[in-house]
Amino acid sequence: MGDAFDAVTAFFGAAVAGVTLFLPVTFSSIRESTPYQITNLWDSVPRGAAIGVIVAVAVAVLVGTAFRPATAWAVALLGTIAQLANHVAGRHVSSADMLTTQNYVDAACAGILLGGLGVAALRKPVLAGGYALGCAGFFVFSDLADFLDIEDDPFDVLETPPSWLIGLAMVLLVLSTLRNRTKAGEPEPARLSIELPVAPILAAMVLALVILAVTEWLQRQYTNAPAINHAVDIGLTAAATVFAATAAAMLLPGRDGYGVYLAVSLTAAADAFGYAARPGWSVWALLALTAVGLFAGARRPSVPLAVALLAGIAVFSISTPPEANWILFSLGSAVLAVTAGYCCATARPQFAPSGVLALAALYLPTVISVLPDDTKSWHVPDGAAHDTTPGRAALAIVLGSAVGLAVLHHFRPRGRPQSTDPTSDEALADI
Repeated sequence: MGDAFDAVTAFFGAAVAGVTLFLPVTFSSIRESTPYQITNLWDSVPRGAAIGVIVAVAVAVLVGTAFRPATAWAVALLGTIAQLANHVAGRHVSSADMLTTQNYVDAACAGILLGGLGVAALRKPVLAGGYALGCAGFFVFSDLADFLDIEDDPFDVLETPPSWLIGLAMVLLVLSTLRNRTKAGEPEPARLSIELPVAPILAAMVLALVILAVTEWLQRQYTNAPAINHAVDIGLTAAATVFAATAAAMLLPGRDGYGVYLAVSLTAAADAFGYAARPGWSVWALLALTAVGLFAGARRPSVPLAVALLAGIAVFSISTPPEANWILFSLGSAVLAVTAGYCCATARPQFAPSGVLALAALYLPTVISVLPDDTKSWHVPDGAAHDTTPGRAALAIVLGSAVGLAVLHHFRPRGRPQSTDPTSDEALADI
């Protein structure tokens, strides 16, 4: 029962961090904001996600050197406390000018939470399942408006994520920290200095900063020339995304780069499919299907099958017109949920920072997310022609990632890198 409780804690903690990185922090002072300030707030979301990814991996590397479960749980608890303090302060001293800064603080706190939880959870299958389920449920966040009783008016959103959800995660983390406080973890061999692997941190910086830079560049191209065709710009952005994933994957040990390729492909496919509103109860149905995908991936992992599922979602986005009936959309949502869980379980990283990077990368922007809203499936006006650009861009990223996965599989051995150093087996990652 103890591990089951910790798995629930990992799920809610990851969900809080995911909502934080996926949506901007908002307080009642947003009513006083000018259009320019609101635009800056929304523009800070992908930048905050990039900050969160880098912080999460850095925390996972630093905490991983301690080899004590209690330390990881305590660090995650610290991130939650800091985030709750930021929200409490926002209700009393927040001003329109501070919203963007508070969003960055929220993102950094979410990164601390993700990193600490990753080290604590990814060492045990049950806990890893709860952590991955909380992270992979990002595609259901469009349902939170109904689930959390948020009105259609964005000015009615007092806090995102709500304080009660952060408080729930904090209480669970307190209990899990106390439960694990006497566990010492794996015995650490005697050594003259603590090994601090920097390769995962470099991988996180390359992936997050390159994707952020190219997506913001593409957004500026649309802003400066909205009436022209941007096919070449979209192609360049998709190629840069695959190259960034390749660089990050090569920096990670062994075949841990699988998770990076699958993450960028999954987010692209999910963005191409769209985030149309669903009934609030569907949150639990989609999470259950994601759990089914996690179980299937744990029992029968197959990277080619994961790529095939992602390619199928991209093709569905290309071939299905926006006026398709709700049955097709519901079936597509179910397949997306199962695919998300299957990809998370199939990645199977050997080192905790690699797993944290792969799951945190789900919140990074994509080439599809910066396209104008009227070019996305399920969002186009009635009677408008079906634009296949999002689906084709997602398919290009999936196919490019498939090539990278094949190369990585061929040149990287399975499992931990071999070394004659007796202390290297205990290292969290090798450079």
